[in-house]
Amino acid sequence: MSLAPPPSAPDVARDLAALRVRLASCDEAATLRPLGLGGLLLGAGVLDRIAEVVAEVRRGDGDVALIADARAMDSTRGEVKTRVTAALAAAGLPVRRVRVGDENADVHADALTLRRAVKACSGAGVVLSVGSGTVADVGKAVSAQLGRVPHVVVQTAASVNGFADDQSVLLVNGVKHTTPTRWPERLVIDSDVITRAPVELNRAGFGDLLATYTAPADWRLAQLVGQDDSYSAFAVELARAHVDAVLEHADGIHRAEPEAIEHLGAALTLSGIAMGVAGRTAPGSGMEHTVSHLLEMAERPGVPAPLHGAKVGALSVLAAMLWARVRTVARCGGLRMLRFPSERELEPQVRAAFAQLDPSGRVGEACWADYRIKLERWHDARAELETLWERWPAFDSELERLLVSPERLVEALRAARAPVRLTQLGVRDSTARWALAHGHLMRDRFSVADLAFFMGIWDSAGVDALLVAAARLGAGL
Repeated sequence: MSLAPPPSAPDVARDLAALRVRLASCDEAATLRPLGLGGLLLGAGVLDRIAEVVAEVRRGDGDVALIADARAMDSTRGEVKTRVTAALAAAGLPVRRVRVGDENADVHADALTLRRAVKACSGAGVVLSVGSGTVADVGKAVSAQLGRVPHVVVQTAASVNGFADDQSVLLVNGVKHTTPTRWPERLVIDSDVITRAPVELNRAGFGDLLATYTAPADWRLAQLVGQDDSYSAFAVELARAHVDAVLEHADGIHRAEPEAIEHLGAALTLSGIAMGVAGRTAPGSGMEHTVSHLLEMAERPGVPAPLHGAKVGALSVLAAMLWARVRTVARCGGLRMLRFPSERELEPQVRAAFAQLDPSGRVGEACWADYRIKLERWHDARAELETLWERWPAFDSELERLLVSPERLVEALRAARAPVRLTQLGVRDSTARWALAHGHLMRDRFSVADLAFFMGIWDSAGVDALLVAAARLGAGL
């Protein structure tokens, strides 16, 4: 008798009821959060049900606040926002259009954008966000600020993993922060729409997904060194379980093959759900995301910005390489002389690192406020850290299951025709080196870059050495 094949990523993502059962019965159920995504429609033609979905969650007789940018979005049956608006009108659902971003569809989830969106959506019976991950982040934040008004997300590209969770990446005081907002009531992913999205958007989603091969190791490391005790093997398994299958379809992403794109969209959704139940982005966000956010903070006004996921993909290669370097040095005794620098020593370094970004000092102040917390925890754990070298071999064995080789990531990016080098994305050499050297100074989250710094191997010379090694793989800059 043959065994039934294991469920695919799309099948797992669609069956939220089964996911809830798995979550409730796992060993970590008491420490994880409930799955708050109300429902998921994933597949060809599901956008035809948008009026039904909106009516199902709508509060009272309030109208539909449709949040979107200025970009036209193609589908097999016409422009997506026009199609959605027409479907709602045909069902008797009044719509108000709320545009975010400028005429070039450049959207930033900053305080001004949120204030305007909240005001424009006030009194709505449901918020409907149609578009990119940033548009969805704005929608989630608006939904939360308007007293949990129901929110439906129409995803128009498989570009990031943040559509399905209850967190938004917001620009606060000039610094990108992952901020708790709320789960969408419904997520609609029509594969007919996703496959017609610009291929670079879906490649960016592929790059974003590669972080699941490095970020979980950062999260487990944070637990090991006394920085964060929230590590969840269940969340990591959920985020990682179907990523290998996506890599096997990498060439299909380049070709916009429906099966490959549907697998990508489903795997990104499961990654987002993993972050939501974990209550943090750590299952899919580590060093590679911190550096990416720093690059985004340094972007020049008026210059087209590279896609977030595209940067994450290229940076995941560098994060994997830094992990390999740290493991090699640790095996050679590099953990026996960890550094414990004082606040007096590091505060001016942190502030100086961000002075070129913001001469007013506000960004430096915000980054120091976060980094100081991490530094305090590092000192508080000093007694245990001084014997870290004794516990490292067991941890190093765990890393075999959490990490893949940089070569495997480079191979995957090339198969998808995605950028492998940051300069392919228009990132300047000097900016990339600055972001790599200082990304760990921006937040209180602990990553492999922090450990490398405290080991004394992550400075400008360490960055240069890593980039030289990356160049041999055709990666890095």
